[in-house]
Amino acid sequence: HARGTVNRAARACLLAALAFAGQRLAIAQESAQRSVMLAADALRDGDAASAVRITSELLARPEAPDRNALWIRGNALESLERYSEAVFDFSRLAELEPDQPGLQVALGGARFKAGDISGSIAAFDAAAALDDTLAPKLWQRGISHYYAGRLSDCINQFESHRTVNPQDVENSVWHFLCVAAMDGLDDARERLIPVDRDGRVPMAEVLALFGGSGSEAAVLRAAEQAADAGMGSSPLFYAHLYLGLYSEALGERAASADHVRKAVAFRSPGNYMWQVARVHRALRSSGN
Repeated sequence: HARGTVNRAARACLLAALAFAGQRLAIAQESAQRSVMLAADALRDGDAASAVRITSELLARPEAPDRNALWIRGNALESLERYSEAVFDFSRLAELEPDQPGLQVALGGARFKAGDISGSIAAFDAAAALDDTLAPKLWQRGISHYYAGRLSDCINQFESHRTVNPQDVENSVWHFLCVAAMDGLDDARERLIPVDRDGRVPMAEVLALFGGSGSEAAVLRAAEQAADAGMGSSPLFYAHLYLGLYSEALGERAASADHVRKAVAFRSPGNYMWQVARVHRALRSSGN
C-alpha cells in the first residue's frame, strides 16, 4: 500500500513536471512566433537591420533553428548587402529542407551576389534536379554559366529559356554573348534569337544593336528620352549594362568597363540585373 502511494505521488510529480515543461514549451513557441512576425514586419517595412537583430536573437537560442527566422534573416542580410552571411543562412535552410527547390534558387542567387559563381551554378543545378520544370526558367543559371566560361551550357540554358519566355530581349542578348564568346560575332548575329514584343525601353534598340542594324547612340538616345519622360533611371541602367556587355563582346575593354561603371552607379540592390552589373565589374576588375 505504501509503495502504491509512493508510485502515485511519483506519477503526480511526473505529470506536474510534464505539464510545466509543456507550458514552458508553449510559451517559448509563442515567443518565437512573435519574434518571427516582428522580424517579418521589419523586413517588409524596409528595416532590414532590425529584422537581422530580432532573428539573430531568436537563432541564438539553444533549440533547433527556427526555419522561418533563417529565411527572414537571409533575405534581410541580402538587403544589407551582406551576401556571404546570407549564403550561410540559405545553406543551413537548404540542409534542413533538402527537398525544397526554392531554397536552392535562393542559395544560388546569394552565392552569385557573393561572387561564388561555381557555387551558384551548383545550387541552381540542385534546384533543377529537384524540379525539372524549373530548368528552363533558370535564366540566372545561364548568366552564371557565362561568367564561369561554360559557354555551351550558357547557350543551352538561354535556348531553353526561350521556350518559357519567348519575348525577352535580355534572353536573346545573353544567348548572343555566349555564342559570340565561343564562336564569334558573325555566328552570334546569325543565331540571334528574334523578339518582337518586348516593350521595355530601350530593349528594341538593344536588340537592333546586337543584331548589327542598330547603334550605341540609338540605345542611349532612347534611354535618355525615356528618363526625360519620367520613366526613372531604369532605362539608362539597362542601356549602360547592355552597352557594356556589347563592348565586351567586341573586345573593347575600356568602353565596357566605363559603361558597366555607369550602370552600377544606378544603385538598386534588389534588382538581380543590378547585381549582375556589380558582380561583372568586380570579376573583370580582378582579371576574371
